[in-house]
Amino acid sequence: MPRASAAASKTARRPAVRAVLWDLDGTLTDSVRFVVDTANTIITSHGGAALEFERVGAMSGLPLEAVFRLAWPTLTEDDAERYRVEYRAHYERHAIPATRLYRGARATLRAFHAAGLLQATVTGKRAADCERILRGLGIKADIEVYLGGDSVSRPKPAPDLAQLAMARLGCAPDETVVVGDSIADIRMGRAAGARTIQVLWGFARERLPEAERVVGTWAELRDVVLAMTGPRGSRGAKPPSTILRGRGPLRS
Repeated sequence: MPRASAAASKTARRPAVRAVLWDLDGTLTDSVRFVVDTANTIITSHGGAALEFERVGAMSGLPLEAVFRLAWPTLTEDDAERYRVEYRAHYERHAIPATRLYRGARATLRAFHAAGLLQATVTGKRAADCERILRGLGIKADIEVYLGGDSVSRPKPAPDLAQLAMARLGCAPDETVVVGDSIADIRMGRAAGARTIQVLWGFARERLPEAERVVGTWAELRDVVLAMTGPRGSRGAKPPSTILRGRGPLRS
């Protein structure tokens, strides 16, 4: 079989996608600026120099202490914990109420929900904060599982968050696609064996070579993901979504 035909045959045999794992900041919500500004508020309040947007934004999804160590490389664990607490208090007071979905996110979440796809968050934020944000934005019915940085011991780009989400949803890696805007999201998805899609409206505005697919609009994202689900009805019996939806969104 010619090489091109073999590659096409292999792609055609891939299982239909059943689950979408979402990053939050810079993917579903227009909130990367809030993350950077909040980090700099804490840093400058303790005498540090404000960090450039690009340096902090590039670390989206990583633990807060990694950001603080850009300002203080020898930061102690005690200080890191104190700054985390201050960051979260400030973020809860100021950023969470101001967080908004990107235009197109709500329609996409609902389109995937209507198509029978399972959806989960895999954000570096605490799971409770992620759930609070998305519930407040009126999309709680479309998300089955809320996972955050405190749901696993290893942060992105380790595969742990994606693997936990797949386990909760009852989906295999090749039935799952990770959608994110940063290199940490894409590397997490690849490490977990999932398919990956980079969106270009978040932090990274240039194509990441490790991403399987890259999209620039919400309409394009919908088309790409729904094409991965295969022909209508090809997914067979109802997945565990009926159980998950009966119990309401889950959080860890």
